[in-house]
Amino acid sequence: MEHPAVDLCTDLTGLLIVNRPVVSLSVRMAEALRFCAETERQLVIAGHAGGRLTLPLRLMLGPAARWAVKDCDGVYYDGLNGAVLRWDGAAFVPQIEGTEAVVHSRFPSGPPPEGLQLLVTATVRHPATEGLVLGEVTEILHRELTGNGPQGWGACEPAAIPWHKDALTALCRERSPEPTRLVCVGDSRADRRAIGTLEVDRAESGVEETTTVAVGLRPDDSLPDLAELADRIGSHFGLASMTAQAVPGRRDLTTEPRFNGLPAPVGVAVTAEAMRQTPANGTLDVTGMRVRHFDTGGAWYGVGEGRDPEDWAKFQAVMAHFGPAEPS
Repeated sequence: MEHPAVDLCTDLTGLLIVNRPVVSLSVRMAEALRFCAETERQLVIAGHAGGRLTLPLRLMLGPAARWAVKDCDGVYYDGLNGAVLRWDGAAFVPQIEGTEAVVHSRFPSGPPPEGLQLLVTATVRHPATEGLVLGEVTEILHRELTGNGPQGWGACEPAAIPWHKDALTALCRERSPEPTRLVCVGDSRADRRAIGTLEVDRAESGVEETTTVAVGLRPDDSLPDLAELADRIGSHFGLASMTAQAVPGRRDLTTEPRFNGLPAPVGVAVTAEAMRQTPANGTLDVTGMRVRHFDTGGAWYGVGEGRDPEDWAKFQAVMAHFGPAEPS
């Protein structure tokens, strides 16, 4: 089977060769992802070790898509975990020694990361009404994290359509009941670079809208008041979840094919429903956490500053204590 979006197609893999310095979620890339998902193939994005991925494309990678980069020694390795890869005629497979994948020597090398990438993800649920307008949470996140509203949006990169909630809502309504995934970019005049995604889907309770916004911080930058941000969103919308984490990396929000450091959590919002459903005799050790209770009944659990991966233990303790909330 052949497809114009991929350069090589096997029974297991769709291979797309991209040798640009920055690889984005372009129209062709999105079509390659769709084709491989529908035909149960893994998409392999093949490039060189000097390339970088944009954040929207990075968020699309996972078991169904891999980034294979070729070093100057001619060896391919996974750009996200460093595993040496070899082509077996149908797919790229990791090189194994004993029980462990071999990591390419280039992957852990390089200068310290120049900054921190803060990712905030919020999911809200709306009643499915004719007057529903989407994109308001995206605006709130951008203004709080950068000082300016979003500048553009689009189905792919570059997200060059001027920001307008009504136009965005019309596209999502036209595609419903199929889900819609969009790219949103921050104002180029803002002090902080911002980019993210917006996903809209139908749910049993109406319409579910998930916004992820990432901003690039300097190493010594303090974090925004995410407790206040979660409270504000929760007081105006049906907040289903909100989490924040940070990972060392470039402040332009691209990803290099090397190890910069482990992600670390910042905090998580617990909804009023989840708190009501928690057994009365349940206890949670909040030592080292900053807890802010909302007037709406939920709370923000600040578990760290996004710089210590060991804070994941506190994050997991909060998640295990409250568990997933059932829709009210």
